[in-house]
Amino acid sequence: MSQTATIALLTMREALRRKLIAAFLGITIALVVLSAWGFDRLSHSRSLSSGEVAVSVPQALILFMFMFSFVVALSASTISSPAISAEIESGVLQSVATRPVRRAQILLGKWFGLAAVLAAYAAAVCALELVVVDVVSGFTPPDPAGAFGYLLAEGLVLLTVGLLLSTRLSALATGVVAVALFGAAWLAGVVGAIGADLHLASLREVDSVARYILPTDGLWHGVIYALEPRTILANAIGHATPFYASGPPSWTYLLWCAVWVVAALAVALLVFERREL
Repeated sequence: MSQTATIALLTMREALRRKLIAAFLGITIALVVLSAWGFDRLSHSRSLSSGEVAVSVPQALILFMFMFSFVVALSASTISSPAISAEIESGVLQSVATRPVRRAQILLGKWFGLAAVLAAYAAAVCALELVVVDVVSGFTPPDPAGAFGYLLAEGLVLLTVGLLLSTRLSALATGVVAVALFGAAWLAGVVGAIGADLHLASLREVDSVARYILPTDGLWHGVIYALEPRTILANAIGHATPFYASGPPSWTYLLWCAVWVVAALAVALLVFERREL
């Protein structure tokens, strides 16, 4: 256990040393400043009634949070893609694995270290954006903690995907494939929304299946639900769109997400154990 904790701390230091998180924070701050200007213009627009503003601000927040969810997903894939493959190529893992450190401890240590970095980043993203929106427009979502939790869970799924792919692919290939999978899962959600709007069961089924294969889009809809005012839910505004959620993910689905992450880590460990260093 001490070896796992040590590797986790070293992984956190390495992620911070490479200044990737600092770069993503810089991007985040720039986007938050841009959103502050946009929400100020929207909430003080003379061309919109107070009711229209009350509907538009939450929907704009959901759109901005989707952009931030992509940044969190990109961060997760970026920090995890070189975690195994780059250290195998550089020969670092050869020296570490020859010591009394099991490969399971190496893999889990890296996952916990990167997960801690990702959690800190996701918390900063949510806090900055929600505080800015509250100060500028006066709107506070009904469940800010839930929005953070679902956003972090979405990032952890991509982090696990990146770590799994990193046991076999190069860092560049891992990053590309992980982001492509994230985009494909979101696109499946769009297809499902179109199917719901057109009452096409076959298209709705695409979304239903994709949410279990890669649960990022299902968790993203949890973020949407946590940000939606209950008036939007009562009036079904935005029904059958990729940016509307009629309810939160069920506890059985959240349990599946946890099982999915554990299973993906188990597969990553199996592949890692069989790979020659």
